[in-house]
Amino acid sequence: MHSRVLAILIAVVLALVATAAMVVYVNGADRRAISGQQPVYVLRAKRPIPAGTSGEDAENRDMIERVPVPRSSLVDGTVRAPGQLDQRYAEVDIAKGEQLLLERWVGAEDVGGRRLLQIKEGHQAVSIGVDLVRQVAGFVTPGDRVGVVVTMPLGEGGDRTQYVLRDAQVLAVAATALTRSSAQGTNGRVNQGKGSQTLTAVTLSVDDRDVKKVIFAAEKGSIYLTLLPPTADEAAQKGPAVGEGDVFAGP
Repeated sequence: MHSRVLAILIAVVLALVATAAMVVYVNGADRRAISGQQPVYVLRAKRPIPAGTSGEDAENRDMIERVPVPRSSLVDGTVRAPGQLDQRYAEVDIAKGEQLLLERWVGAEDVGGRRLLQIKEGHQAVSIGVDLVRQVAGFVTPGDRVGVVVTMPLGEGGDRTQYVLRDAQVLAVAATALTRSSAQGTNGRVNQGKGSQTLTAVTLSVDDRDVKKVIFAAEKGSIYLTLLPPTADEAAQKGPAVGEGDVFAGP
């Protein structure tokens, strides 16, 4: 009799211990699951980001979005704030939906091929030196559309002014000014690229067919940039070259 009661008591105790252990395990599993699902905000590619794109440019062009992901899905080294990408560039092409990893964003000196300019197919990047006045008093900035006008001496025919490019995109405006030491002028005018004035490098996206014209104009003439509105009509810029006779023509 006593043995049977003792066996029942032991069975009850074991059942209670097993139940308590199960409760503890389940609660722990729930806590682990909840902890793994706690959202963490990270930066993700909203659309493809080409190699060479700066962090600032990617953010300004709406290529990056901040999204929550479960902590269990968090990748080591994920970028969590835009400030982490300051002065950094995408080292490789980044696919849409990828979490941004800091190791894939490097300094300008480490960018493969230094592809820091986004150049359209069939175009080349060409830099010309333009002083402050001739770049619309410094209002020309990257992304603007500009016209490129050259004034060039034509022997006994005098100087003539004509468009070289009617609509070119500005890729970059250098922050550092370049100074030329030798001055060579024509009729009191300092030639582009050879003057004593302080010049700023303005980099343009130029059609393959026009590259030589732009370089020749920069070497031999004096260049002005005109700032175009977004709705500029190229037809409004057409017309023959002009000279002194056109400027001082009578009524």
